[in-house]
Amino acid sequence: MPDANGAPWSLTLSEVGKRLEELRERRDLTQAAAAQRLREKGIRTDTSALSRIETGKRRTVPRELVEALLDLYRADTRAREHILGLLSANAAPAGRRRRPALWRRHAALLGPMQFEAYLQLEPRADLLRNYELALVPGPHQTEEYAFHSIASMRPELSPAQVRGLTDVRMDRQQKIAEGPLREFQALIEEQALRRMVGDRNIMRGQLEHLVDASEDPRNSLRVLAESLGCHPGLAGGFMLMRFPEATPDVVWLETMNRTVYFDEEADVDCYVEVFSDLWGRALDPAGTRARLTKMIKEL
Repeated sequence: MPDANGAPWSLTLSEVGKRLEELRERRDLTQAAAAQRLREKGIRTDTSALSRIETGKRRTVPRELVEALLDLYRADTRAREHILGLLSANAAPAGRRRRPALWRRHAALLGPMQFEAYLQLEPRADLLRNYELALVPGPHQTEEYAFHSIASMRPELSPAQVRGLTDVRMDRQQKIAEGPLREFQALIEEQALRRMVGDRNIMRGQLEHLVDASEDPRNSLRVLAESLGCHPGLAGGFMLMRFPEATPDVVWLETMNRTVYFDEEADVDCYVEVFSDLWGRALDPAGTRARLTKMIKEL
């Protein structure tokens, strides 16, 4: 399990590192021996550099170095293509390597939560599965709902700071829409939809927005009825991410003052199992729209 204080700046590079480590160990080479052989071929590296590559702690890895390691480890064609494919998937276009201006402007707010890593990964996912216990999922929030929810949850922030985080959330929605997303499964507790955020007009607009969002074929929205009672999801909300490249699935949790991620298979499987169980017990799409429509009329 990764350190909860860390952030997967590049899960693809982490996967590259794991695959290279496997190949090295198959050749019964230590990191020191591998580094020495590369130096003999005129490639500048050392044990520390190889260790950071294998543990995914480097944000960039030169393709030439990876190719040299693949040669050294005598990787077969399939392994070579897989690893180089992951490396290519990680390479951002030159114009996108710089952190977005919006993130730089609000780095003081995003940094302590380690949220930039999340913002980097979310728009790369082709499947998002989000369970929310207390609020409407961020990707489905209206701007007014987002502003009032952030202001209520973060009373220490100034109005300008709340506006900044709201802008980040709206930008996040845009980036998801422009990405490779095939499906966003949003699972929401009914009590979250009944919780008053702002005023009745804001809540009516939010619920109407959810009804509209449910018409998008990429969105699958289901409500967990209050009558369901106690269940494992009550431990807290989470987001599951799947990526089109051969990268491990990830589960993200947001705590009071930071975000935490898990990518170990056993950890992810636990959350997948809970989500799948609750998804099957939730109102179906037609029932969800009917419940939302009823709640709108009650406001």
